[in-house]
Amino acid sequence: MTLLLILIIIVFLAGIYFITVSSDPKYLESLTNMSGSARCPNMLIQKGKNFYLFNSNLAEIPGVNPIEFENLEDYTEFIDWQRSQGIRCPVLYLQHGYDAQGQSGYKMRPSITEPQGGLPPASSTQNFNPNYSTPQIMNQPTSSSDLSNSAQVNEQEETSNMLFSPNAMDDNWGGERYTKSLVDAGYYEGNEVSIYIP
Repeated sequence: MTLLLILIIIVFLAGIYFITVSSDPKYLESLTNMSGSARCPNMLIQKGKNFYLFNSNLAEIPGVNPIEFENLEDYTEFIDWQRSQGIRCPVLYLQHGYDAQGQSGYKMRPSITEPQGGLPPASSTQNFNPNYSTPQIMNQPTSSSDLSNSAQVNEQEETSNMLFSPNAMDDNWGGERYTKSLVDAGYYEGNEVSIYIP
């Protein structure tokens, strides 16, 4: 019983020691500023060539909140000065722009130096391992997209030899009667759709 009590006291004292040591400033999170996190700017907005460092927790005061920078170099100098003073503020980078409908908006970007965030790696559709690759037959389609492309090419070759086209989207379309005569003659044999009506 006394051995268990001594073990509990040792664990309790070790916990108190850990709490007192871990509250030392050198063990704190580096992205937080304990000396006034409410005064930390949290958004960097790019409008055209200018950059605006904005604190959403404070009132908007021109020249103070947001802080305006003429270019990216001025902003990096300001960040270097902040870090030299021990101020580290996490900042969300937003870029002003227009969407497809012409409406103004902001787009979140991952980084100031690389606003596109890089491209995802392209996945290869072919296996380059010689042990697993099979020889391809010439003029044989290799994927479903090749099948549809070769079908379109064959259809174009057939219709290019005609004076009139059965396709209503072509410039030389023969008209409704011409297309109806091709349907009756069996030109579209095998392309019919049967609709079951109970």
